[in-house]
Amino acid sequence: MHAPSLPRRARLAATLAFATNGALPASLLARYAEVKEALDVGSAVFGLLVAGYAAGGCLAVHLPGVISRWLGVRRAAAWGTVWMGAALSLAAAGAAAGSSLLVLTGLLLAGGGDAVVDVAQNSQGIRVQQVYGRSLLNSMHAGWSVGAAVGGAAGTAAAVAGVPLEYHMLIWAAVCTAAMWTAGRGFLPEPSESGTAGLTASGTVRTPGRRAALILIPVAFVALAGFSVEDIGNNWSAVLLAGERGMPAASAGIGLTVLLGAQFIGRLLGDRVIDRLGDRGALLLSLSAVVVGLLSAAWAPEMMLTLAGLALAGLGCAVTVPIAFARADAVPGLPAHSGVTWISWTMRTVSIGLSPAIGAASSAFSLPLAITGITLIAVAALGLHLPRRRRPDRTGQP
Repeated sequence: MHAPSLPRRARLAATLAFATNGALPASLLARYAEVKEALDVGSAVFGLLVAGYAAGGCLAVHLPGVISRWLGVRRAAAWGTVWMGAALSLAAAGAAAGSSLLVLTGLLLAGGGDAVVDVAQNSQGIRVQQVYGRSLLNSMHAGWSVGAAVGGAAGTAAAVAGVPLEYHMLIWAAVCTAAMWTAGRGFLPEPSESGTAGLTASGTVRTPGRRAALILIPVAFVALAGFSVEDIGNNWSAVLLAGERGMPAASAGIGLTVLLGAQFIGRLLGDRVIDRLGDRGALLLSLSAVVVGLLSAAWAPEMMLTLAGLALAGLGCAVTVPIAFARADAVPGLPAHSGVTWISWTMRTVSIGLSPAIGAASSAFSLPLAITGITLIAVAALGLHLPRRRRPDRTGQP
C-alpha cells in the first residue's frame, strides 16, 4: 500500500530540513581559508575562533529541548534557521571587516542555533519513522550529507566567482531559510506540542534522573563511537595518509572523501539493515566495522588498505548517531525532546576536546596509537548493555 500523502510529505519535509541544516554552515566552511586570510591570524588563533561554533552548541545545554517544547519542532527548526543565517552572516561580515571578535560572536551564536535546529529536525524525523513503523532516520541523515556537499559547492562557486563573502552568506542564508520554512509546512504535528511540557511546577527544567542516566550513558557511547570516526576523517585522515603512508599532501584529502562517501552509502542502506537485524544487531555489525576499520586504517602497511579501512569505518559509523537519537528519544521519564537534546549536547561537548586529545596523543606517541585509543569508544559501546527498545508505535502506519 502506498503511503498516504501526509506521512509521505512529512518524510520529504524532514529530509529537506536535514539537507538545509547541512547546507547552511557548509557554505561558509568552504570559504574558511578566505576568512583566515582576511583576519590575518595564525593557525592556532584561527582554530580557536572556528571552535566557537561547537562551543555555542555546548553553551546551549538544555535550551534546544526547551525551545522545541515551547515553540514546537516546526517553528523551532524554522526560527532556529533564521537565527543561524543571521549569525553566520554576522561572522561573514566580521571577516570582511577584519574583526575576529565579530567572527567569534557570529560562530558562537550560530552554534547555539544549530543545536536548536538539530534537536528539532531529529525529533521530527523520529516522529515520522514512528508513524511509518520502520526505520527512516538514517536516510534523513543522508540528506544532511547531500546538503552539506551542496552548501560547500555553493560556497566554492561563490569564491571562484569573486562574490564578496558577506553578500554570499546573506543570499545563501535567505535561500536556506526559505527552504527550512517550506520544509516545516510539511512536518507532522506532535501529540505533546505545548509550551509547558517537561517543566516542573517551579518552571525549571527536569534533568535526567538516575534511571534515565543509566540508559543514556550507553546510548551516548554509541553516538560518540560514530562521531569520533567523523572527527578522524575531518581532521586526521589527510595527516595519516601524508605523514604515515607517504601520500602527497595535495592528494591526501581523498581519505575524507572515501570515508564520507562510505558513510553516505551506509546511511542510504542503514534503514533496511536496522529493519532486518533490529537496533542491536545493526549496532553490533556497525560498531565492529568501526573498530576493524579504524585499526586497519591506523596500522595497514599499504595505502589502499588504509583507504579501505577508512571506508569500512565510515560505513560502520553511518547508523550509530541516528540509532542513538532514536534510543534517547524513547527513554521513559524524560520531557519531550530531552533525550535527543542530551545526546546532541554530549557530542558537541566532546567535539571541543576530541581532536586536541588526538593531537596530544599523536605528539606523545604516534598518530596510529592515538587512533587506536579512539577505537576504545566503540569497544565500550559494544560492551555496555543497551536496553531493549519498545517496538515503534504503528498507529497511523502507512
